[in-house]
This record gives sequence, structure tokens and C-alpha cells, in this order.
Amino acid sequence: MLKSLLSRFANDLKVMVDETFGKPVADALNNDIASIKAKTTFECGFRQGAKDSELIRETRQSKRVLLTFDRNTINETRYPPCSHGGIIIVKDPHWTATTIVQEMKALTRSGRRKLARHGVTHLYRDRAVIYQHEGLTEVVHF
Repeated sequence: MLKSLLSRFANDLKVMVDETFGKPVADALNNDIASIKAKTTFECGFRQGAKDSELIRETRQSKRVLLTFDRNTINETRYPPCSHGGIIIVKDPHWTATTIVQEMKALTRSGRRKLARHGVTHLYRDRAVIYQHEGLTEVVHF
């Protein structure tokens, strides 16, 4: 019983929510998706305007996946898969906390949540494109 309980928490996806989304998105993820444990960048000890490289380094140390809207400076070319804890980039330009929760819920239910760790995931309303180690790419349709 204890072993199954511990393994359940080990399988949770730990997410660090970028300051663009903030506390409302982190709270919505924590409340609506049991398999996600979200914290904001502020709760992880960063100040406003933290450098991307610092956030990416923290993902590796804390075993968290960075959830961000920054598609200009954070991508799979600059931060290749397996060089960090994982990055999920929301591609919906008209996002709300509700749409992000729906997209993350669809990703977790797709059975491909594990691929987000150490990969770079582009999250759309209807699909996720996950870039993995050695140029492998997987498209998951919701």
C-alpha cells in the first residue's frame, strides 16, 4: 500500500509555471489535474524577469517541467531535449487559465505525459508536438 502511494507521487508531473501565467494557472492546474503538482517561478525562488537560462537550469535541479508562453527565446534549438528537466511551450495566442488546464489535461490523458520530461513540448489546443532526444519527434492528437 505504501509503495503504491509513493509511486503515485513519483509519477506526478512537477511543473514550474512561468510568470506570464502566474498563480491563477498554477492553482488551476493543482485543483483540476491530480497528476500535476504546479508551482510558480516565484514559489521556486525566482524574481520577476528571471533569465531563461536560470529557469532552465532550475528545471534540471528540481526535476520540474517549465510551462511557458515564451516561444521567441525558449525553443528546442536553443535548449535541446535532455539538457534540462523539460519545457512545455503553450502555442495558443489567446490562452486563458481554463484553456491551459484543458490542454494539460489532454496531454496527461494521452498517455504521453512522461515524454514531456526532458523534452520540449509545443502544446496546441488539439495536439502536442514533443521533441525528444536524438531528433525524435512525436505528435499526439487530442
